[in-house]
Amino acid sequence: MKKCSALLAILPLSLTLALPVSANMAAPADPDLGSTVSFEKNDSLTVTDEVLDIVVTGSTAEITATYTMENLTQAPVSTPALFLAPNTGDGGVEVWADGASLPFTTESYQLEFDGEATADTWRSSVLTVWSMSNRNKDRVEGISFQLAFQPGQTREIVVSYPYRLGGYPDYDFNVKRGEIEYYLAPCQLWGGFENLTINLYLDKDMPVLKDSGQLEFEKVAPRTYQYHTDQPTEGYLRLVVDESPIQEFFSTLRSPYLPMMLMFLSPVILIVLAVVILVVWSIRRRRRKNKLPPL
Repeated sequence: MKKCSALLAILPLSLTLALPVSANMAAPADPDLGSTVSFEKNDSLTVTDEVLDIVVTGSTAEITATYTMENLTQAPVSTPALFLAPNTGDGGVEVWADGASLPFTTESYQLEFDGEATADTWRSSVLTVWSMSNRNKDRVEGISFQLAFQPGQTREIVVSYPYRLGGYPDYDFNVKRGEIEYYLAPCQLWGGFENLTINLYLDKDMPVLKDSGQLEFEKVAPRTYQYHTDQPTEGYLRLVVDESPIQEFFSTLRSPYLPMMLMFLSPVILIVLAVVILVVWSIRRRRRKNKLPPL
């Protein structure tokens, strides 16, 4: 997992980790005994469609992941699922199955790997229950719920949660930007994966998609971007949203560092100004001396 900057400190901030995957969530009641979560491939269920809606408003976003899933077998299937997301402690999490609210629990975990995780990485024990003794580890909230399918049944599973942008979304000058991350590889741990559509809706404060990593988004409407693929995707989604060039120009004028910079550069500015005045004066003096028309 990446770490995002917050103000002047480097802090682990809101990183979107989304993976509804079959998981072993048997943990001891006493966290002091140690608890790990490992992920296993579930060949019984397949994801035929995933739609990820990201609606940015100010420094927060509402993220809704909608999965169309199918039981590939002719037998009932029941499996625990774990969806990882940050900043769910204040509430706002909702889980539905076919339009009906689904019971869930939340737990804080810490990630035990560095670098970019592939589908194979997630099959290792990459999560342990969060503890204050490991404050240097990246923290993420896990949303746990049970999935049940009848033979050959297709169901729509929806997980919605609030998300605080990384970067500097609350700043009001030219460093203002927002960062969003979302893991894509874990969906390969299902029996299949066919379609992914990502809809990104930005607001007027940061209306530009500045960077989308290796994924090529199409601008389909003002402040609206879309990405679609029918292939399994490794790695994770990383989006950087920013101001428009005009907004950046005016926000530069509001920067608290501008007076300090101008003060630092004032000797240079004065010297350049003096040189310009001297050159203009010399040209005019020469023209007067030679009785030429004024400039």
